Amino acid sequence: MMSHRMILSLATTALAAGLVAGCAQGSVHPGQSAARAQSALTGGEAVKAVALAEQAVLADPRNPGYRMLLGSAYLRAGRFVAARQAYDDAMELGQDDGKVALSLALTDIALGHPDVAVDTLGTHRQQIPVADYGLALALAGHADQAVEVLTGAVRGGDDTPKTRQNLAYAMAMAGHWREARDMAAQDVPADQLTARMAQWAQLNDPGNMRLRVAGVLGVPGQIEDEGQPTALALANFPAAGAGQAVAQAAQAATAQAAIGTTPASPPAATQAPVLASFAAQELPAVDNGAAQPQVADASAAPTAEKLAAIDMPPSAASASATAVTSANVPAWAIAPRTHAAAPVITGRLRPADRADRAPALVAKAAQARVATLAARTPAVPAGTHLVQLGAFSTQEGAHRAWRHYLAINPALKGYRPVITAAVVNGKQFWRTQAAGFASASPARSLCGSVKAKGGVCIVLANPVANQPGMAPTIRFASNRR
Repeated sequence: MMSHRMILSLATTALAAGLVAGCAQGSVHPGQSAARAQSALTGGEAVKAVALAEQAVLADPRNPGYRMLLGSAYLRAGRFVAARQAYDDAMELGQDDGKVALSLALTDIALGHPDVAVDTLGTHRQQIPVADYGLALALAGHADQAVEVLTGAVRGGDDTPKTRQNLAYAMAMAGHWREARDMAAQDVPADQLTARMAQWAQLNDPGNMRLRVAGVLGVPGQIEDEGQPTALALANFPAAGAGQAVAQAAQAATAQAAIGTTPASPPAATQAPVLASFAAQELPAVDNGAAQPQVADASAAPTAEKLAAIDMPPSAASASATAVTSANVPAWAIAPRTHAAAPVITGRLRPADRADRAPALVAKAAQARVATLAARTPAVPAGTHLVQLGAFSTQEGAHRAWRHYLAINPALKGYRPVITAAVVNGKQFWRTQAAGFASASPARSLCGSVKAKGGVCIVLANPVANQPGMAPTIRFASNRR
């Protein structure tokens, strides 16, 4: 009997060997591979879906839809590290919607980054169905907020079995077990209610977020995940002109030989169960036995909801009394993300060890990308004003937010992102700002455009441009994909 780990290792080794050897055994049509991968997902054949989705990505590496499909396949197989990389690649390539944001947030939660997940959920709040948004908050450890959101949804007319069961789960995670039982009883048969409460109690372990997410989604929770194969890294396929595109197409065609055959599916006893298409559509209700509602449309999200929280800057009078880390230094931007070699977990680790090390591996890789590219980013004129678009509890969340703002506000392409760290009233924030405005007038105009699309913003004077003895330049991150 071949284990999950052996199958995954063979696929990864073959993929890398094929690229090194440069052998070619014919091209694979990406659309056909993607269609077969989707069929495999529908049939519960997660390992087969992964192999087919990898073929599609290799054939068309800058297609965000194929990257999204690959993330869904990885997630179905319980490979959270690889899924996170694939979803982030899809977002980097412009797949800016609630589906990829929700999926990316779920992988962050499973890998021990709940604050990053909450930032991502907040940024894409208007695009995520409220039942999914509330459940994701509960999974991230914000159970009280989840109860508030889902209670409002039920009272506001979204009184479906899915929303009620997600509310019941959130109540349980918040410690309100009596209320949770009463809410769950509306849809769960009486002879199954006690077992349902016991199942939720087992998932209520803040020290094992991976098993919590895996348990709710119904996917394996202890797969040894070595991350996405380095041959699939987005950095291997940079955006290029027509001449370079031909060379990249040849490289991708050569790489097809690495996964030209589909590995056999694991025995039925070890396959992931058939799920609703949560990664491509919406998160399934906790009550998997209840009938699944149709995919919510855009009307499910409140139109007046803010895209992200704004922390008001301290006034001039109180600035000296408030500890702000960026008070006397120029605002350095977070460099754009690249996709270096996937983090690899070496050796044979126990499940507990893998759960402990995966968050550190992902965080270390993200920090390395920021540090490396910050030094390469050229200095450009700072301008006299900034437009602050949001404030987030994590640096990663602030960077992802810029990608989202750029997607829904094309006018931002004429400016540059600046991410600044600040401590306000003892709490750490990372502010996402647009810079490069020559005066207050264009800054106010852009801010008005942001507000017209449901966002929030503040126009600020650029402190770097006004500080005596400070060169009027800021290091910016590139806004090119």
